Amino acid sequence: MELQITRTTPVYRSPQSVGIFLQWIVQSPTAAIDNVKIERSGSPEGPFELVLDGIDSYYFYDDYRHVPVPDTDETRENLNFLSLSRLIYYKVTATIGSEEISAVEPVGDQLKPPQLFYRRKMQRDLFYGLKFSGVPFALIKRRHWGLRCEDCFDKLTKKVTNSKCNTCFGTGFKDGYYNPVGINGRISVENVQTTITPQGKSDTNHKRLTVLTYPMIEADDILIELNRNNRYLVKHVTTTELKTVPVHQRITLSELSRDSVEYRIAVNEDTIPIIY
Repeated sequence: MELQITRTTPVYRSPQSVGIFLQWIVQSPTAAIDNVKIERSGSPEGPFELVLDGIDSYYFYDDYRHVPVPDTDETRENLNFLSLSRLIYYKVTATIGSEEISAVEPVGDQLKPPQLFYRRKMQRDLFYGLKFSGVPFALIKRRHWGLRCEDCFDKLTKKVTNSKCNTCFGTGFKDGYYNPVGINGRISVENVQTTITPQGKSDTNHKRLTVLTYPMIEADDILIELNRNNRYLVKHVTTTELKTVPVHQRITLSELSRDSVEYRIAVNEDTIPIIY
């Protein structure tokens, strides 16, 4: 049995009616689908939030801007479907008898043959290159929607009052980041720049990283070089594309100072699956 997500297409009807159209197929030679569950996240490793359960069709239109918040004083920031830089990952889980099968797919990342074959060829070439020259990284994607931090988010001004908060790590959202994703990347030569400030000398270390397209990396995400535990802030992302679908990513990184709050994020590298 296999589940494949065939379409994740944004639909912009109006500012008040925006959503994502999902479509999938299930290859099951013996039984029919009993139930389908839709979840979404800002990272392919989750955690995922439930959108809807109990679907009995092969398509779904997601225009749910928020999920129900428990009866607490917690504040939630709704998902912005109109953002030009936010990427949403959908997880579709089908129940067939006593078995569950699922698939995860980002929005707008589908190609048809023969373009799909050429894209795989280009990515395979880089895949084998990264096997020998790549460095292991952990990608932790920043949260941009969900429950707000109870410790440092001011509900009146809608601003973060503590940039070194141990609950949200300065993001303003509870837990701050999604679960880490392991990737391999080819890193360029270091370029350290020193500037004079009123407080003294300030060093800035910029690097460039070449990776595959899964998962997609966004500005303000954090990359951790696992061998040395150096942590970098993603400043800029450029992609090579095939018919507007990304093939490779080139990331501009800025190394964080050793006293940055991002160094307090616990990452267990033994449990991170490496995605080449």
